[in-house]
Amino acid sequence: MLTPPFSFDDILAPLGAERFFAEYEGQRPLHLKGAADKFAAVMSWARLSELLSMATIWSQASLQLVLDKETIPAARYCAAAAGRDGGQVLRPDPDQVQRFLRQGATLIANDIDHLSIGLTAFSQALEGALGGKVQGNLYLSSRRRQGFAAHFDTHDVYAVHVEGTKTWHVYEGRAVDPIAHPAFRSYSEEYLEKARGQKLMDVHMEPGDLLYLPRGQFHDALADEGGAVHIAFGVTYPIGMDVMALIYERVVGEPEFRANLPRRTEPDAARKLAERLQALAERIGQMLAEPRTAQQIEALQQGFHYPRHRYELPDLLREAADDRYRVRAKGIRLVRQGERFGLVREGTRAATEVPAEVSGLVAWVMQRQEFATSELRAAFPGRPASAIGQLLRDLAAMRLIEVI
Repeated sequence: MLTPPFSFDDILAPLGAERFFAEYEGQRPLHLKGAADKFAAVMSWARLSELLSMATIWSQASLQLVLDKETIPAARYCAAAAGRDGGQVLRPDPDQVQRFLRQGATLIANDIDHLSIGLTAFSQALEGALGGKVQGNLYLSSRRRQGFAAHFDTHDVYAVHVEGTKTWHVYEGRAVDPIAHPAFRSYSEEYLEKARGQKLMDVHMEPGDLLYLPRGQFHDALADEGGAVHIAFGVTYPIGMDVMALIYERVVGEPEFRANLPRRTEPDAARKLAERLQALAERIGQMLAEPRTAQQIEALQQGFHYPRHRYELPDLLREAADDRYRVRAKGIRLVRQGERFGLVREGTRAATEVPAEVSGLVAWVMQRQEFATSELRAAFPGRPASAIGQLLRDLAAMRLIEVI
């Protein structure tokens, strides 16, 4: 089972990230089989039930229902309720939601990628490796009732299957770089049926499986009896239109872009308009060629992710106190044998094994007479406060260090 923090290489196992980028990303679908508990830390029946039971965090926008390819109106499963921040909201009624689930409706829980440590860690792993923004939507399907007809998404999809079984149909058709714009959401069902093309592959998804679909790839899915849960992590990237948005903000400050266009009733209006457009185009080209434009775009790419934070309690409070420790153990040193580490007292052969991932921290501690928690954190800035706090508690329990 993968446990946070996740690595993108482990998520893509057994294929691995290198082959994925070379052979699949943006090119073709990929189905990876995994152990049944591979994504248990991301979601499970128990965790989903717990989240849905937190009734006050949901609204008609964040929790939706679809039955036989039709969205169920919010009024049929929601009721007016006091909002957490005042006013009224339409809040899903758990009894009504469950009534529709018994009929075979598909439940969609939107924007859940911040709702647990596992979901956040998974999203961070994707964002760190891919350089895009990641949004997680959960789909609970049941009783072989199809929620959606064949369609494409306007983002890359990493579908993580966590419960039950579900069959996906992936088609040869693929829209060319669609985006979240009404122009790509107004197609008729007849057009989509034709554009999807022939079936490319049937994918039987089980817990631990991952399905990657490049944006625009046509697909649909059908859950087996008993219900199925998957999370579709959608990834969007900076595109050329983001460059245009950046240039738009720049041209606001330039008079030639704020000036009126030649009046169409003026003499020789067509020539004057063509000359003005040519001048504007040349200025835009100059802006795009400026080094600062490339720097701004690089900054956009670097910051293109959602903020994801977590509290480290009670370690945060311990940090505020910045405890100071004395190393009690004398004549104890850290030794290494192959890939294993252990603490050994001089004159003895008995060793207390030390996990490899904390061996560097233990070695740092044992080389000192006294130290402060802040000094240890500064020496290992990439380590979470929770990991450092746990190590200090373990060393104190072993009577190797003590608070002074």
